[in-house]
Amino acid sequence: MIDPGLIGRFGPDFEVPVERGALRNFARAAHAPWPAYLDDRHAPIPPAFLVCANVWWGYSLERPRGTVLAGIDHDLSIPLHAEEAHVFHGEPPRAGDLLIARACLESVTQKQGGRGGDLTFLVLLTQFRDTTDRLVAEARATTVTTANAPENGGGWGSEPPPYEPRYTSLEPPDPFAAIARQGWDDLAVGAGPGPVATGPLTMHDMVRFQAAAGEDNPLHYDLAHAAAEGFPGMFGLGMHQASALASYAVRWLGESRVRSFRARFRNVFWVGDALTYDGHVAALREEDGRRYADLALACTRDSDGAVVVAVTMTFALD
Repeated sequence: MIDPGLIGRFGPDFEVPVERGALRNFARAAHAPWPAYLDDRHAPIPPAFLVCANVWWGYSLERPRGTVLAGIDHDLSIPLHAEEAHVFHGEPPRAGDLLIARACLESVTQKQGGRGGDLTFLVLLTQFRDTTDRLVAEARATTVTTANAPENGGGWGSEPPPYEPRYTSLEPPDPFAAIARQGWDDLAVGAGPGPVATGPLTMHDMVRFQAAAGEDNPLHYDLAHAAAEGFPGMFGLGMHQASALASYAVRWLGESRVRSFRARFRNVFWVGDALTYDGHVAALREEDGRRYADLALACTRDSDGAVVVAVTMTFALD
């Protein structure tokens, strides 16, 4: 039983230096190897970049590191990422900035699940301030734990496909290079750049993203461990494909214009699954004299059309 007194209690402040090399590595791993991220000395962070902060410089539910979160009485040995949401109160931070962060367990909820029995959802809130104490961003990471994993790998909704990688280059690809930049007058509700197919997910892609994000959960690269926990194979990281969807969107509407990013991880997917990215304008609105575009994006599995990651984003297009 999780002590309700822990909910809302922040741990200590920690510094998050927005280092240019880390930003460049993350952009490459997120299918965004273009000059706005790689060449600008003060490049804006990719929309999902703050997912690194608690791993590299701070603490989290899975890595409490002696903070108040260490007092949570709950089995987090097999955590699954259910949702990630970032809000920017203005333009995203840039390379060279120093952020001051702190985190807390914001909420705990439980519900009856299907494949894995009872589900517990834990939300970690992290606040990011600049050196003047101005709140510049907030991140909410939702972790779900299950009472039991499906036996013998059954009940996951799909099976790992044959894995036959063909590496033609060690350089990260730019699958969204053909997406044209657009502004407010170019947009229409329901319209978007169109689908982009990237082929089968490779271990090379996954390892690159894990290294850039600092996420080293062995369920994603250790086949023996994954099998021991009831998985029929190594499965993809939702944040990897969510970050790629964000790259699709910023290639389209602009790196510094993003104001919110929310990813939901819908289905397990596997190494070798062929994936396609797509997005469209969900709404165009004006508030307080400012123009906003709300986007709906999805990464789907080619074999059955299932949405594996769904993302919503908001861009300021003044």
